[in-house]
Amino acid sequence: MTGVNDVLRVVERREQGPSPGFTREHTLLAFLTLGASKSVGRQTLAAESGLGEGSMRTILKKFRRARLIEIGSAGIRLADAGVRANQAILKSLTLPVVLHGSTLTLGKKQAGTLVRSAGGSISSGIQQRDAAIRFGADGATTYVYRGDKFTVPGESSDCEKDFPGKTWSTLRGEFGPRSGDAIIVCGARDETTAKLGALSAALTLL
Repeated sequence: MTGVNDVLRVVERREQGPSPGFTREHTLLAFLTLGASKSVGRQTLAAESGLGEGSMRTILKKFRRARLIEIGSAGIRLADAGVRANQAILKSLTLPVVLHGSTLTLGKKQAGTLVRSAGGSISSGIQQRDAAIRFGADGATTYVYRGDKFTVPGESSDCEKDFPGKTWSTLRGEFGPRSGDAIIVCGARDETTAKLGALSAALTLL
């Protein structure tokens, strides 16, 4: 397991029966949530991933078959192979973080994620916004970290100066951005949809 696509392929392998009721974004959020937890219960993981019980069971069955997770009395946790896969993913993509009080994009609830070294792939951010909106988000804005500044290509070369607020320091503290990184902030009606929308936008860059 070397990264995002490897983990997604584990779950995307088709089996007989109806089409699954979940997306790549659900799978990725569930896996990253496991990576951030020592152990977690199935119901909690399903709720945090925006999934029903049946879909969560299907994903966990495939994770377990690939030896990515272990399930015990204390809950679900990553196995050694899962830990290695999570570490590989985190080199390019972070777990989405809820940004309380953020006004950096449209949407009542907002979450952000960082994609390492993806700034050069950003033109206007429209592709990322559209991916998030297709997933049910209200909006998404992609920022490129240049030098020590958050920028929006073609609009602002210093967002902290042009749009002051506390969220910028939150992004620095949570993500530790480096020059050339892309930071996607997604807004939606609820926190889970905001996280999933941010991942949908991030997947356009991976």
